[in-house]
Amino acid sequence: MLVDLEPGYERLHEGERIEATTQWCRPEMLPAEVVSWDVPVHVERVAANRPGEYDWVAHSNGHLSALLSGWKESEGPTAISGCLMYDRYLHLFHHIVPRTRGRILRRAVITQEANRIPTPHGGYSVNPSGPPTFTERGDVPSDRTVTWDCVELDTDAE
Repeated sequence: MLVDLEPGYERLHEGERIEATTQWCRPEMLPAEVVSWDVPVHVERVAANRPGEYDWVAHSNGHLSALLSGWKESEGPTAISGCLMYDRYLHLFHHIVPRTRGRILRRAVITQEANRIPTPHGGYSVNPSGPPTFTERGDVPSDRTVTWDCVELDTDAE
């Protein structure tokens, strides 16, 4: 599961049980190590914030529920590929807030090339570029920057 690095981010630790508001990311721009392929789900259409509009939510195994942005298919059983994303602010933009529960098995990060641009104050700003790479925590080379924290989540854990 991808975990954003937004302000207020609480650190997640191995062995913790969490419940997170989640949406689903498609696999196209993700490192292969974080992609789950052909996850069996049941998709449902739910009313959105605006009248006449709908959101789509995927449910699986009783512990996984995720918003499907841009879903173009129908309701019912199907399989999806990609990765969960923990979005703390999902409730600000959507009527329904899907949640996923599980136990954290391990932590890692997603990195990209770090293009550092000096600032007038003596520091620098970082512009990530290039393909995202899965990197074990603590192994981030100096020419890369962390763009996502991520956790391996066991959604079958009670």
